[in-house]
Amino acid sequence: MERFGQHVVGLWGRWWFVPLIPTVHAGLMAALGTLRPEHILVAAGIAGLGFASRPTRLLVAAVFPALLVGLAYDLMRFVTPFFVRPGRVWGCEMRAIELSLFSVGPNTTLPDFFHLHNAPVFDLLFAIPYAGFIYIAALYALYLFVRDRERGYVYLWAFAICHFIGFAIYMAVPAAPPWYIRAYGCVIDPTAAPSAAALLRVDQFLGIHYFEGFYSRNPNVFGAMPSLHCAFPALGLFSAWHAAGWRTRPIHLGYLAAMVLASVYLDHHWLIDGIVGIAVAGIAVMIATRLRRPFRAVAAA
Repeated sequence: MERFGQHVVGLWGRWWFVPLIPTVHAGLMAALGTLRPEHILVAAGIAGLGFASRPTRLLVAAVFPALLVGLAYDLMRFVTPFFVRPGRVWGCEMRAIELSLFSVGPNTTLPDFFHLHNAPVFDLLFAIPYAGFIYIAALYALYLFVRDRERGYVYLWAFAICHFIGFAIYMAVPAAPPWYIRAYGCVIDPTAAPSAAALLRVDQFLGIHYFEGFYSRNPNVFGAMPSLHCAFPALGLFSAWHAAGWRTRPIHLGYLAAMVLASVYLDHHWLIDGIVGIAVAGIAVMIATRLRRPFRAVAAA
């Protein structure tokens, strides 16, 4: 046992507890009666990799920011009912703000316009960034881990910071998405089921239930602002701005533009949600860049 303790301290130093955080989370879920198999798998996997060797310890340190996001997201369902209450949710107020800033006609927002003017080809086109955003972020993080590890630390910690800021805004200013106003009007119903909105047309067209199943697990219907969908490509753009040339910057810019337009076209977000999401991403990258040295020191300790 003493030998194992020396091994752990040799790997992690004073940060020896990091691989045990998912285990603590699993214990909390067990105490609350909501333990699931994936909690056990993640706890065992992270502890095993974290204490196995230096290469696996480096991998755990690299993915730790994303792991924190996952654990925080899992805890959101317990916190949300305390903050997201009918009297605090911005419903038609969001639509009024959108009309005042980005009206495209009399009493017509961009989501209203696309609700009336859409086609299967555009449904499929804009479903692509929505279907792939998680995988694109993971692949990009893996690419940075191999090619530019320091920028990878900035990207991953910015990813985490962006989510934590977003979660805080969700609680401080819960906001209804366009599809909710279209379905329920200005009445705020905390029991309303989440919806894939216009992505249901894609499910129906393809004869699948992917988007319906994915969005049915959303713990907070009233988390429209900021749009973290739009924040994801913005994180890549801002963290790569100085390193990328004009051969790769258009890819980042195009991905960001596609995601913003998709978020509005698919009835998931107001345009203001996307703008706030981009701003949050910029703040997160700025904070992570300033803290990159301690992050790198923890990862390489």
